[in-house]
Amino acid sequence: MEKDQLSWEEFFKESKKRTSVPTKVKEFNRLVAHTKNFFIISGYGAFTPGYLLIISKDFLPSFGKIHNTELDELNFTINIVKEVIKNELKRNSVVFEHGMCACIGGLDRAHIHIMSIHNNSNEKTITDSINSVLYNRKAGIDHIEYKNYKLQNLHDINHIYEDIISKKEKTEDFKIIGKLSKINDIKNLDQEQWPHITLDHINNGGHYVYFKSDYNNASFLTTNNFETQFGREVVFENELISNSRFKKNISKLRNKNKNLQIWRWQHFTFEKEILDSMKIAKKGLKKINKKYEEDFNKFEVRIV
Repeated sequence: MEKDQLSWEEFFKESKKRTSVPTKVKEFNRLVAHTKNFFIISGYGAFTPGYLLIISKDFLPSFGKIHNTELDELNFTINIVKEVIKNELKRNSVVFEHGMCACIGGLDRAHIHIMSIHNNSNEKTITDSINSVLYNRKAGIDHIEYKNYKLQNLHDINHIYEDIISKKEKTEDFKIIGKLSKINDIKNLDQEQWPHITLDHINNGGHYVYFKSDYNNASFLTTNNFETQFGREVVFENELISNSRFKKNISKLRNKNKNLQIWRWQHFTFEKEILDSMKIAKKGLKKINKKYEEDFNKFEVRIV
């Protein structure tokens, strides 16, 4: 049986042996802190600084299934991570979850991503980035009919749509079934009621994507079934728009390998940045310990 890559027991067991922040990333040595029901790790593929994940200790498929009594603890954990990123990096952050995604080989626990975004980010850059990713994934296009063939593979759809249809070459051989979505088209659940509003949907085996920025118009909760890592790709596109230094560095990486999708953690792990995120988070949490001493005790916050 494949090992649970988000196993609380494995992360906690490794942390007991640690005397300092590790110098090399290994499978279960990225634990930063934990609370009564959740734990915080530094995430693979940290292309923006301070990338952290909050994970359920219990084996749950998504946060839509957490108990009401744990919601205050979850929101507190999210808020202190965002505050640490703001204090230590002087950057804002976005929060996103791919509910019921089975992201890691079918073995998964509820986990939410918190990624920092550049200070030049605003409602427009984030909205444009979301729409760009929707376009990249041809969200809303069910398939393309070609003569007697039904083409559903994203590569085929992209090739036909961009190389033929977008050039307005007239042909009756192709028929698009569906319509390209933009952010307002995918908002079909109230984001302010995340996570429990998703419960009926996930009980029926459905997926969802939650993306929360500091702007309501640039946030959404949808039951549309996108591929995984949607939120990471949005942050990546936003960073390209708002951060010229980042764009320059990405161009250098792409010159070495044009097929590299840097926003996919499987393609590029950013090991140094993972370790730096651990140091930043530990330092920042220690600084705000006294400020939130009552809640730290209430939710049993422990910094590793």
